Amino acid sequence: MVKRFRSFVLLLTVCMFAVGVMLTGCSRTPNEKQMKALEETKAAATAAGDKVAQLEKENAELKAKLAEKQAELKNVQDEKAKVLSRVGK
Repeated sequence: MVKRFRSFVLLLTVCMFAVGVMLTGCSRTPNEKQMKALEETKAAATAAGDKVAQLEKENAELKAKLAEKQAELKNVQDEKAKVLSRVGK
């Protein structure tokens, strides 16, 4: 019986501590430091988004150039094969 009582008191103490932490850790409005951190985070996210868009655009341009060069290479290889077939006749 005493063991159960001690367990109950320990559990009650832990719960009261947890509730106390939850109540004191939150407020309805953010303070100035939190607002500044939020604005900095928003600015960083916007900058990162802009950088991603720029890199995606650059990636698309490079893929287009690569496709163009591959098509040019195929044409040159086809022309080379035609010339070699003519010379071999």
